Amino acid sequence: MVVFLILSVSMGVVTGESTVEIRGGGSVMFEQATAVWCDVCAQHEAWISPMVESNGERLIRVNLHSSINDPLGNEASKYRRTWLGHSDSDSTPLYHFDGSKELTPSSSRGELQRSLLDAEADRISHEILDVSIAFDSSTVTIEARIDDPIRKNGTQMTLMIMETVASVSPEDATNGILESHSVLQNIATIGVNDSSIFPSDWVSTSIEYETGIIAIFNFQWPSGLNANSSTIVVIHEEQIPNNGRTTLSALSWSIQSSEVQKIQSFWPPLIGIGILIASIVLYSRIKLDTEQ
Repeated sequence: MVVFLILSVSMGVVTGESTVEIRGGGSVMFEQATAVWCDVCAQHEAWISPMVESNGERLIRVNLHSSINDPLGNEASKYRRTWLGHSDSDSTPLYHFDGSKELTPSSSRGELQRSLLDAEADRISHEILDVSIAFDSSTVTIEARIDDPIRKNGTQMTLMIMETVASVSPEDATNGILESHSVLQNIATIGVNDSSIFPSDWVSTSIEYETGIIAIFNFQWPSGLNANSSTIVVIHEEQIPNNGRTTLSALSWSIQSSEVQKIQSFWPPLIGIGILIASIVLYSRIKLDTEQ
């Protein structure tokens, strides 16, 4: 009985109805223009991944693949690269921290760590970003709320969906890297007067600017993308004409990691149930032997 319960819990996925509440905002956006044919990108990957992992929630990694001869390139990445101020014709890799491009791309883990520290120093303060993610049988509803925004006028809310780890076939991976982390797949940006959605029509959006900001994103989970190995990113940001881009707050949520934590949280009560059942069975046998 206990074994059956444990197996049932460990096989759980994101289905049915569930709601997740997340609070944050202080993460730095780390966006990398890359490609499966980029040899320099492959060399950098050896120290980028450990650096990202060691910093945890301090930064959010996003890989923006080229749309030229790259199977992981797509409309969302092309739009985001344009928003950041460069195109597929620019060399790779390129690194952006909170929207600002490094003038000289880092060539070591230490340099990249210093760029993160500089970005955190530039972010004098950040907002509290509250995000509610509700799953039901057919749709996902994400509500992002900022009660006390640093700025409202001219800002926008952006939703990203990333494939946490995307596989690359040996034929396509001419640089030898068979996996790409945090690959942007879908994006939706909404402001007071406009919105940008790539690929088109995958999500409906609304936004309210009153005392604070409330943005709502409704969508069916994108086909071909596994919900249980995806990462959701919400950003409040600003694009300043002729002067750059900036992040006001950002947070991410890994569905896979959350499901693992949920599964792990069931172990203590299940172990307790197992001990209780074993105790009852042992007590019954002892009592039966005594009566006989």
